[in-house]
Amino acid sequence: WMEEPMDEHSMSSYIWLCEQTSLPICGPETCEGKMYVRAEWIKAGACDISRCGVGDVGGLTPLMKTVHLCESFGMRCEIHGGGPGNLHALCAMHNGEFYERGLLHPFIDFDQPAPWLHEHGELMDEQGFVHVPQRPGLGMNINWDYIEKNKI
Repeated sequence: WMEEPMDEHSMSSYIWLCEQTSLPICGPETCEGKMYVRAEWIKAGACDISRCGVGDVGGLTPLMKTVHLCESFGMRCEIHGGGPGNLHALCAMHNGEFYERGLLHPFIDFDQPAPWLHEHGELMDEQGFVHVPQRPGLGMNINWDYIEKNKI
């Protein structure tokens, strides 16, 4: 698919692009408006695949509402970004295929846990699968000593 190929503030450009190509167009990714703006995009034919994450739509509840909105139209909803909330959402849905794990940055070793965690919450196995942690909540093993020492 083609992901966020243009400025998302021009939905008419996306409608035009969807009419011009058979390649699936994915959007909106970061456009404000939670599930409401995505409903408008779907209705207008401005995308073939929707994309959002916990940080894009305001949390797990709006994310799952967006997932169900897409599902009701037979549309894929691909999760934008990694993290425990997005991982749990992807594992609770049927219309998403990919998990975006890791950061591509020369100074960040994504396989090392963040300082506020005792262990990495998105470990990948030898086959390339990421499994949901089995702890309560979102499964994060938080380093509360670090949090306490670094609170403002």
